[in-house]
Amino acid sequence: MPKITFIQRNGDKKTVTAENGLSLMVAAVENNIQGIPAICNGCCSCGTCLISVDGTYIDKLSTKYFGEEQVLSKLKNSNKNSRLACQIIVTDKLHDMKVKVSEKL
Repeated sequence: MPKITFIQRNGDKKTVTAENGLSLMVAAVENNIQGIPAICNGCCSCGTCLISVDGTYIDKLSTKYFGEEQVLSKLKNSNKNSRLACQIIVTDKLHDMKVKVSEKL
């Protein structure tokens, strides 16, 4: 199972073991990552699982679909490396990936 490092809002780093096939949001919630409340439970509608992905891993992620693009376009903290953790499915390709939890929305 891949290890993912979350850089929380306060700068603390927490490395978790994430289960393949689940979303990165689920891994964050199950491991008590601060700053990812996941209010919509992964329905890609609230943006509360906004993260910024280490640039070296962007090409290893699935393509953003239209709904995710719409949510990201409405978030002021969004940048070119922003993704919604609920839309990233964990695979072995993501081992050692670092993601930064977004500042408060």
